[in-house]
Amino acid sequence: MKPTLTLIIALVFAPLVSPTLAQSNDGRTITLADDGRARYRIVAASDADGIEDYAAQTLAGYLKEMTGAEFSVVSPDEFKVDRPAIFVGLSEPALARLGPEPLANLRDQEHVARSVGQDILLYGKGHRASLDAVMEFLENSLGWRWYSPFEKPVVPKLATLTLKPFSRQRGFDFVSRQLAARFDGDFYLQHNVNMGLETKLRNRGQTVPGHLGSWLPNENFVHTSFAYIPPTPNDKYANGFPWVEKRNYFETNPEFFSLGESGKRVPNLQLCYSLRGLRDELTRQVLRQIELSGPRQLIMIDAADTPGRFCHCDDCVALEQRYQTPGGPLFDYLIELCSVLKREHLETRVKTLAYRRSQSQIPPRLPEGEKLPSNLVIEFAPIEDCYFADWTHPDPQIQETFLHLKGWAAITAPGNLWAWMYPNPWGTGHEMPVGNVERVVTNMRLMHQIGVRGVFLDHHGVNSRSGWSELQAFLVLKLSQDINAETDALISEFLGNAFGPAAPQMRQYLTELEAARKAMATLPLGVSYKSRNLDDRTFPYLTPTNLHRWQQLFEQMDAATAKLPREWDNVRSQRRELDIATLWKWFDLRAAWPNIYTDHHKVAERVLAANKAKSASGIAPVWTLGEPLVSHMVTLIDAGGEKPLPSEFDGIDRNRIRTFLPRNNARGEKKRSVKEPDAAFGTAAVIDQPQMPFRCGFSEWKSRVPSIVTHGPRLEITRDQITPGKYRLYRLGEIDITTDDSVIWFGRSWATNLPVGSQLYFPGETSRWEGWVSLKFTGSSYGGNGEDQVLCDRIVLVKQEGE
Repeated sequence: MKPTLTLIIALVFAPLVSPTLAQSNDGRTITLADDGRARYRIVAASDADGIEDYAAQTLAGYLKEMTGAEFSVVSPDEFKVDRPAIFVGLSEPALARLGPEPLANLRDQEHVARSVGQDILLYGKGHRASLDAVMEFLENSLGWRWYSPFEKPVVPKLATLTLKPFSRQRGFDFVSRQLAARFDGDFYLQHNVNMGLETKLRNRGQTVPGHLGSWLPNENFVHTSFAYIPPTPNDKYANGFPWVEKRNYFETNPEFFSLGESGKRVPNLQLCYSLRGLRDELTRQVLRQIELSGPRQLIMIDAADTPGRFCHCDDCVALEQRYQTPGGPLFDYLIELCSVLKREHLETRVKTLAYRRSQSQIPPRLPEGEKLPSNLVIEFAPIEDCYFADWTHPDPQIQETFLHLKGWAAITAPGNLWAWMYPNPWGTGHEMPVGNVERVVTNMRLMHQIGVRGVFLDHHGVNSRSGWSELQAFLVLKLSQDINAETDALISEFLGNAFGPAAPQMRQYLTELEAARKAMATLPLGVSYKSRNLDDRTFPYLTPTNLHRWQQLFEQMDAATAKLPREWDNVRSQRRELDIATLWKWFDLRAAWPNIYTDHHKVAERVLAANKAKSASGIAPVWTLGEPLVSHMVTLIDAGGEKPLPSEFDGIDRNRIRTFLPRNNARGEKKRSVKEPDAAFGTAAVIDQPQMPFRCGFSEWKSRVPSIVTHGPRLEITRDQITPGKYRLYRLGEIDITTDDSVIWFGRSWATNLPVGSQLYFPGETSRWEGWVSLKFTGSSYGGNGEDQVLCDRIVLVKQEGE
């Protein structure tokens, strides 16, 4: 006999069942498919944006995958009452079964999955509600699951599919749901994400299918001030709105921009929000956007992503004092703008970020009893919080952030307080094992308790499939539906799917990482959403003993999944951060367990192989994880360790110093590096196409297309500055890293370089360093002996004081 499903699947996702929905059925079971033959058609309501059609086709596709049967999708006009049907949306025949006002008792975004007699009706109120009802039916009646865009959906195989009568109603605990979507849009659509899915297509100038449109369209996502009022045509945000005609406001209206500490107007900080002329022009631009894109949208007006005071002019300072927050100038303008829009465009909402203590994180003090305008959305973005701590941690800064959030809740209209979450660490934490899953759950529940009703996941780790990013996203999506969902059961379910028989050991690994994080009573200094240093102060729990125990766990997981390719690949992917930490502590591990830690190349190759592997769904991550760091560590281990720094760096805190080895990326068969016993790492990069005088420098690409390059310090070395045959330290100068496309380059071709921006640039943060290069010149061209050659064995960067 072929398998049948006769009961609704037992679930860990508890639907919100409404007492207003009566059970309308004569008690008979509902058979959707019998021995691989469909007994139902799917009737899709007509709609202009294609959501109903997408929902119906999605349902038909999964039912075919489940039963092997073809479930035809027909229009209401094609529907014939010769067999029962699944109705998607509120078509005329669906209304005939439900009555004239089935949405009367539903709130926006609530949706219903129910049987009426032998028919099934899937519908709801508001944006994509029919699709949400379809997914509720698939999940809670048919056992469908989809855990990650890197995995394929889990679809039970049942040639005969029989259900009991059912009636469920569900809503969402967060009305705005958005993740940094890097991959398959279907995954996010089918998990009820309702904001931001069209962003990439719109940025590319491509047509956006209607079903991808946001619940509340948001044409420009974040850091928009210079998109409306571009200071210069080359500013990174100058092309944010293609319809903006003027892109040189600093040339014509320098008074529109911040007064710097020097007493002069500057184009690279913020707008001067207290200035009447600036307000009028910015409001004019906003109204122009509404004219072009329609009134139902979310207008983002927030600070440029540059830290520090908004403006030092007297009027801006007065507004800071009036509202008792550095964000006073911005908030005062937003209150004015919202008043204008409320009179003219009732459907338009304005959003701003509560972001950085020095700017807009601290809520304004309003007159007693007053609240912010009802059309102003506040998105709370606690970027300065340490990624090791949730809001139950006693650290004073963490508790101050939580108080700021409560302050916003007290003055924001219901539904208008949203949150921007940073679940995955940036910087060195991106490449180290960090147990921060419970932090996401705890903070999300605290946010909801306070009144947060929108969530955005700044999902850094998803780019490289690193850390626990997939599990975090899955939990956030489920908590967005039901904040009281059983997260312990959800975690077990997710790990069981991803790692199969290795799930118990993986749960132990996660539990121990979480315990280590929570044991950090004193948080490491300088750690916010990112960490710059790779040291014991930042990662006190990455001891040789812990690393060794966790490596032994992964050996067990490796063996348990050896005959299961998908699960084995997932184990290898999850192991990468532990392997990178193992290379970091290699010398200590080798000393303690010399018979186990014998070949660091094997560990490094395991990381690189996992980076290259495609996932079960065929997707490869956008970024590779830690490859420059792995290469650096292998070089260091090969050399037996890095040689001491020259005396020029005596007395400087080692935590302020970063050392690097550049790479020769020249094309063709060329010597790229040489082993050198006197080199800092035991090897040195060969400079491609050196010239005399010798030149190296620092440059940044502000844009690749069109090519916009800015140049920092350049070093020119003449023959009389060379000591042939010996490494000598040369000062490059002070460098300011402002993009992730920044390089320290050598020679005529620049092919030997260090892509320093990808390692030291963090959006919105200053990154100023003093640069030094260690070079050796050999051969007659440089006054020495042997082969004409220039070698670089180390670049040294010293963080500027106060940064």
